[in-house]
Amino acid sequence: MTKILATVGPVSSNKNLKYLLERCDIVRFNMSHNSVEWHNENINKIKRIDPKKFILVDIPGAKPRTLNISPIKIKKGQKIIFSHNFKSQKIIPISNPLPKLSKKRIKTFSISDGSYLFKFINLKNKKLTGISLQDFLLLPKKGLNIPYSICDDKFQSKIYKKFIKKIDNIKYDCIGLSFVQHSKIIKTLKQQNQSKIFISKIENYLGYSNRKEIINESDAIMIDRGDLAAEIGNEKLTEFSSNIISDCKKVGKPIIIATENLNSLISNLTPSKSDILNLDYFISKKVDYIMLSDETATSKNWRNTLKWLKYYLNLKIKKKISNRFSDIPEILKNLKDYVLVVFSKKGFFYKKVSANNYSNLILFTENHILSKVANLKDNVEAFFTKFPKKNLDKFLYGNIKRYKKLIFKNNDKALIINVTFPRKKSRANTIIFVDKKDF
Repeated sequence: MTKILATVGPVSSNKNLKYLLERCDIVRFNMSHNSVEWHNENINKIKRIDPKKFILVDIPGAKPRTLNISPIKIKKGQKIIFSHNFKSQKIIPISNPLPKLSKKRIKTFSISDGSYLFKFINLKNKKLTGISLQDFLLLPKKGLNIPYSICDDKFQSKIYKKFIKKIDNIKYDCIGLSFVQHSKIIKTLKQQNQSKIFISKIENYLGYSNRKEIINESDAIMIDRGDLAAEIGNEKLTEFSSNIISDCKKVGKPIIIATENLNSLISNLTPSKSDILNLDYFISKKVDYIMLSDETATSKNWRNTLKWLKYYLNLKIKKKISNRFSDIPEILKNLKDYVLVVFSKKGFFYKKVSANNYSNLILFTENHILSKVANLKDNVEAFFTKFPKKNLDKFLYGNIKRYKKLIFKNNDKALIINVTFPRKKSRANTIIFVDKKDF
């Protein structure tokens, strides 16, 4: 089942956290907004309410953001200049240096995930000049997107490392890296932060071009459709997203779909038909998470959004269950449609089967990092547990009994695979077919 990743923001923080935690699977904090102290305070509250809740911190990359303190009225046809280090009333300041242009000629660039377009005039002397193609109000901290541009990798690496050090005392599980363009930086950061899980966001053309190496090195992938569309063009978004999903599935890496998934619920009580069709498309692709951004961070309707999405995803589960076969021979022929419970001490067996899309896979392992990474997949529930040297039968039975509500939640039967003593080219030690009534 596709799960929910919800962003904590001003409307859903503090006293509202309990409601949010009960209705989502992963909690996200966007470090591009609010102070580190604000994030730390709310993360500590989450850990007190639910110590096991998985927390993702999304840290900024090299993408420039506007530094205007108050909203600026921009008129259609107005000439606008953006720059990092120039101080002038005629220039809108930005947070980071401008990226380099690739060889491709561009006609436009945009602000705020492609929401506001500018006719491209030039990029020279560290200044980006354009003509606004519409009237709009430029709010603070809005991202700047230049199609087919390339961020400076050394500068990006410096930002990542500085920010990770800045949040060293915060109790998070996972780091989201913005605008990843190569796998080398991921490998370096993982070596320096071995207790953390890394999610790479594919958001520009260079990241897409290097997606296979990025996917292989990352623990999970986020497709940020807002930035990606603004960087490569809306007409290519479906093709690029589909290719990223396909490449992730081939190696069993979890996939998160981000940006404007249910934006119609920001101001309405029911979603638009377009949002529902969009949601169904990604559910059919078996993505692991649907991410809610402004829908739960700033919208007054955030409670309704969470309630509706949880209800809708549950409908999909019930429909899937109703189509399953019930007799044992068919269960064995259609293993992917049933619950698979894996006891894999080091996790080798799980890695062999992780690319298969089982209906439900429940993992017990001594591999602490794997117990976290596996939980990112939409069809997996993973638990860290120590395997005993003796009384293995008692250990297996005890865990099945302890988690029987989860194991037999949607089906009365399950397959138990125990790989307690893994060795190279070995098969599972034991395979047991169990029935709910036995427990």
